[in-house]
Amino acid sequence: TRKSDGAKMLILAVFTGGDSDNLMVGRNGIFYDRQGRDWDATIVKIVDNPISIRQAFWAPYKKFIRIIEQQVAKRAEAAEVVTQSQVQSTATGTTPIAPAAPLPTKIDTGTLAAIGLVLTTLLAALGGIFGAFARLPLWQMPLALIGIMLAISVPSMLIAWLKLRQRNIGPILDANGWAVNTRAKINIAFGSSLTSVAALPPGAHRDLTDPYAESHTGRNRLIALCGLMVILGAGWYFGGIEYLLPGILPKSAWVRKHQFQTPAVPADKG
Repeated sequence: TRKSDGAKMLILAVFTGGDSDNLMVGRNGIFYDRQGRDWDATIVKIVDNPISIRQAFWAPYKKFIRIIEQQVAKRAEAAEVVTQSQVQSTATGTTPIAPAAPLPTKIDTGTLAAIGLVLTTLLAALGGIFGAFARLPLWQMPLALIGIMLAISVPSMLIAWLKLRQRNIGPILDANGWAVNTRAKINIAFGSSLTSVAALPPGAHRDLTDPYAESHTGRNRLIALCGLMVILGAGWYFGGIEYLLPGILPKSAWVRKHQFQTPAVPADKG
């Protein structure tokens, strides 16, 4: 839209650089047409497609974090509704007839058993991976970690590469009023040249020091300590410490069950 003359138009724009993490319906921006006029732009719809191979590499991890955030938000919202209902009933001295939102339903025995089976299988798989990872030499651990990341990201990158090779600018031009009767493919190099990520002007620099930033030293130390305790506990339970330092700690139930083999200690010839 233009405030000066009240003109309005609906366009279809393509983003071929950067990532789409900050693109959302309702976000505002500025659009410049070929005559140099500026328009107040607002995103009304997004058709999600891969933008680059780099974005596809991190896509599985971002989706996993997004799923966790959504589940935590749902749990917190349900707990907040129950808490508000209880506080309101306590303050007014009345019992609410019905809560503002449906309370979580009880989980039947079959569902609980299925969830337990899935968690047991997942923990067993993680235990096997951690045990194999702990038995590797120190110089092979970074290579194993890179291999695990590639095993997660390569399928997403392959799908993105196939979709990027099939991009066609014909429908985009047609949506903007053109008449294109043939395919106009956009390869990766051409697509990267259409749009670019915003950069700082020449001579400018970014100040990364926030004078109003809160100090999280205690929290970060507590998180690091908890993470270290979890790693050490997992290493003891799945046999990593027993393999590196045999006999220093009692064997866990997992090590005794799987008959974890420790390296033989040479006898003293003296």
